[in-house]
Amino acid sequence: MGLRDVGFIGLGAMGGGVAINLAREGYNVKGFDLAQPLVDALVKEGGKAAKTQQETATDVDYLCIMVANHFQTSSALFDGDNPAIKGLGKNRTVILLSTTPPSYLHELRQKLDDAGRSDVKLLDCPVSGGTIRAANGTLSIFAAGNEEDVEASKEILDTMSGNLYRIQGGISSGTKVKTIHQLLAATNIILASEAMGLAATVGLNTEKVYEHVKANDGTSFMFENRAPHMLQDDWSPLSALGIILKDAGIVTATARSGYFPTPLADCAEQCYLQGLQAGLLKDDDAKLVTMYIQSSSPSLVKEKATADVKMHSNHQVSADTVNDLLAGVHLAASVEAMAFCKHLGMDRKLMCEIISKAAGWCDMYTKHIPAMLEKDDWSLASCAAAEDVRKRLETAVEKARLLRYPVPMASAALNLFYFAGLRG
Repeated sequence: MGLRDVGFIGLGAMGGGVAINLAREGYNVKGFDLAQPLVDALVKEGGKAAKTQQETATDVDYLCIMVANHFQTSSALFDGDNPAIKGLGKNRTVILLSTTPPSYLHELRQKLDDAGRSDVKLLDCPVSGGTIRAANGTLSIFAAGNEEDVEASKEILDTMSGNLYRIQGGISSGTKVKTIHQLLAATNIILASEAMGLAATVGLNTEKVYEHVKANDGTSFMFENRAPHMLQDDWSPLSALGIILKDAGIVTATARSGYFPTPLADCAEQCYLQGLQAGLLKDDDAKLVTMYIQSSSPSLVKEKATADVKMHSNHQVSADTVNDLLAGVHLAASVEAMAFCKHLGMDRKLMCEIISKAAGWCDMYTKHIPAMLEKDDWSLASCAAAEDVRKRLETAVEKARLLRYPVPMASAALNLFYFAGLRG
């Protein structure tokens, strides 16, 4: 059966699901979190409670860390009277599941070495897939590190994942893949709010708009996942704004450190900062739609889910307009993500496979990116469909502007099409 003793630090929405799944699959899981109810939930499912980070890391084969950010990772391992590093046995493996800046993995390796723990094996294993897939062991995991260490940990990684990708290049390579993926996740999440806010503002039947987009090329995983929250006016924090704000910041900071432009990711981050200023940090990120509608009608998307209107004739803005807005931004963001992938030196074909199965997926990506792989020129000028998609997006943006409805993502994307036109 292999190595079965696991310490797990960070039992939040994602980490708790992963830890409980491991316990159900027969691993001896010992968990720690600052929130006692999260520890209790693990114990209820057969895990054990640890009182300190040091105790969590004592007598385990693997120490899994799935906390909010790299600051918390370093704190759990090194800070205070009972840090995890004090309990961790010789030649044990640390599996970092958190999303951090790529540069942090090398900083962490150096911290371990400086602490006299060069024996510790470090695996860079960020994940994608959300809370449901975390709980049922079907996450996408981007595993990087010493190849022998990754191979030795294959059993536990397989237990946590539905898609296990072994990323070449050593530590930081897994996190680079996650960073590229999160560029699309970040743009797609805010775009869902921009689109559904437009539909509600003009009085369309928002439920029918949702169904229309799902059946057409404006759809994405994030749209299909977040729009139902808006339709139900349910802001339970299944994925809080703070998470995607942090990830968007990692994308833009990584791009800036390499002097690389990511205008759509930058725009998305600014929208998330507006959400932060609006007090939405701990709410579900789908609640960002309330920024796009009159403050006197915060439940407008839900209210219009039963609107009795003729979808294609009663308004200048139709369900097709909403779909065209989504499709245009998705294509521009898809090309931006692949240009970023090339800049970071990651395998574009593998990235294409990963995104096509992960939460950053959108229909425009799978329709148009594979055809661009051979040329490996990541500009809208090199995309055969760009001119037609640009016209559709341009019309949607013009209609929104006539209504004085804000479309920051669509406007930013349209500028990228215009820049590409200068190359043609």
